[in-house]
Amino acid sequence: MLSSIKRNDGKRWSRFAALFASSLLIICFTVHSAKGESTMLLKPEIKQNGVSIEGVLYTPNGEGPFPTVILTHGFTGNYTYITGNIAKELAKAGFAAYAFNLRNPDTRSMLNTSVLTEAATLDTVIDQIKALDCVDPEQIFLLGESQGGFVSAYVAARREDIQALVLYYPAFVLQDDAKERNPGWDEPGHVFQDDPSFGVSAIYARDALSFDIYEVIANYHRDVLIVHGDRDTVVPLTYSERAVSVYDHAELKIIHGAGHGFYSGEPFRISTQYTTDFLASHIQ
Repeated sequence: MLSSIKRNDGKRWSRFAALFASSLLIICFTVHSAKGESTMLLKPEIKQNGVSIEGVLYTPNGEGPFPTVILTHGFTGNYTYITGNIAKELAKAGFAAYAFNLRNPDTRSMLNTSVLTEAATLDTVIDQIKALDCVDPEQIFLLGESQGGFVSAYVAARREDIQALVLYYPAFVLQDDAKERNPGWDEPGHVFQDDPSFGVSAIYARDALSFDIYEVIANYHRDVLIVHGDRDTVVPLTYSERAVSVYDHAELKIIHGAGHGFYSGEPFRISTQYTTDFLASHIQ
């Protein structure tokens, strides 16, 4: 267990002073911690442009700050699908783990959203989670699944504070999908259109095709774990194989017989074990 990591009073005081000076003090609020349980469920107040982001933070019982994993769900999903369940397991292993919704969970609408708007949300989440009293800001990790993996990979490559990265079947295929749905996308004067059949507006394809994800992720030079099922028909395994060849330090774990989504059973158990082993090996 990693919950024996000791408190660094000097580091915590310096963070408090900085937060107080900016009139922003973020505190971890406990929602539930039953007697005998090894984890706590917290509901930190995270906001983007004045709008609250719904999410849950699981932490080990005991003294923090803790190394922290921020988990991002996939296309049209929310944190109750898989990322919330992974967060619980990570807390048992000694990590604080925050799983959140990229969009309003009541509508789950993809209109006016894209990988770049989601990247902006993830950046906001990272910055505010790092300010929490129970989080070690020097030990921040990202885990993303499907489109959330694409977004996490994009964000990690553009920041300096992500210590390691875990990607579940990252949807690097989405740029090729966007090209197929938008013939002539690269011709001068092309105007992207809303795509009702896919449930997205024009911004989705326009933003997705505004860069090459493989060129971006090449700028991330720390360790990466990619976990992918060999029966994934949504994101072919070849996209993760290519990513491994692009990253400086990446390992691909293949779960035989698994499709797109490690929601339960052996795929969930195996992927969670891969993840906890990998992250534990990167604690400073």
